[in-house]
Amino acid sequence: MKKLLFIVVALFAFGLWVMFSPPEDGGYMLIAFGSKTFEMSLWFAALVYIVSILVIWLAARLLFGSFYIVRNFSEYMSFGGSERAQKRTASGLVDYIEGNWLQARKKLLRAAPKVDAPLINYLAAARSAYELGDRAEAEKLLTIASETGPDAELAVALTRARMELSSKQYDQCLMTLLRIKGKAPQNPVLLDLLCEVYIARQDWDSLHGIIDRLRSYKIRSPEDLAQLELTIHRERLKKIGEEVRLLLQGDRLPKLRAAWERVPAYLQKDNDMIDVYARQLAINFEDQEAESLVRKALSKEWHPGLVHLYGLLRGRDPRQQLTTAEAWLKQHPRDAVLLLTLGRLCLRNEIWGSARDYFNESLRVKRDPETFAELARLLESLGETQRSSDYYQQALGMAALGLPELPQPKTRV
Repeated sequence: MKKLLFIVVALFAFGLWVMFSPPEDGGYMLIAFGSKTFEMSLWFAALVYIVSILVIWLAARLLFGSFYIVRNFSEYMSFGGSERAQKRTASGLVDYIEGNWLQARKKLLRAAPKVDAPLINYLAAARSAYELGDRAEAEKLLTIASETGPDAELAVALTRARMELSSKQYDQCLMTLLRIKGKAPQNPVLLDLLCEVYIARQDWDSLHGIIDRLRSYKIRSPEDLAQLELTIHRERLKKIGEEVRLLLQGDRLPKLRAAWERVPAYLQKDNDMIDVYARQLAINFEDQEAESLVRKALSKEWHPGLVHLYGLLRGRDPRQQLTTAEAWLKQHPRDAVLLLTLGRLCLRNEIWGSARDYFNESLRVKRDPETFAELARLLESLGETQRSSDYYQQALGMAALGLPELPQPKTRV
């Protein structure tokens, strides 16, 4: 700006000098155009030339400056300008977080062409479209997002997998995650999504394969991971228990023992896990193995589930089994589950009177439909059909608990 001002002042001074104090014998210039001629001093011609160049330069600057202003104004009106686009993106992301899907998609898409990193705009807009139920639009926006740069593939795949998981398209979700797994095998978000889809598909073996990485990267809390590992081994035991039922009886126990050995040592001491394993032994007619396991576990820690199971097992020596359970009664005299178990063991030993007494005592501690049903069956076998029918009715009534209180017709006399 200072240079331009200096040039203008210099030209103005030069013009005054040429007009009012021209040098003598400075020469002249004659210009002929057809029959017309133009004559001026050489100094004045130089002044006209310089001024003409200056005018042309200023006109060109003005022309290009006007073009730049028009272009910027057009961009501003179309996209709101870069700064305004950033603000619109921020506002759209707030709408996205708040669940205002329609406004989020509108703002994010409008600002996307003007921001430096449009990937986040297209991903959030795609999820907004998905939440609005427009799956085709969501897929289209994910395709556009994938074209924004070479680093977009992982983000696009994770966004698509989340949508597929939310739609319960578990097979498609798994395929999406496995395609990208090779490029980011340690990505915490990918591992967490794999965990979710494996749980949904009940693919416990595959989930077991990533449990160590879930723990290493602290993707979930220690409590959640402990419960997840318990679930994995519990479900794997149930699965092997079902599978070995297709084998010959002599081949079942080795398979079940091998499955139990694969359970971590600290979980083999967990009574819930012991309960699962013992029940798989029982359904495969390995009651003696189960009885020994349950008896040893209960000698260390009391567990209602194992106590209940103990009354269902056909041990090698039913009399000894009853004696063992009666010894527990000294420490747990008011345990309804133990009393039910004792009643069943008395039935196993054909001690009908004691069985009846144990069932009645169990019902005095806690009214339970299973105990009512056992007592009703015993009374029916003893010929007490009326009382048996009453107990069956009570068992049925308790099993139907949860019915709302509604008016009923009065009994006709």
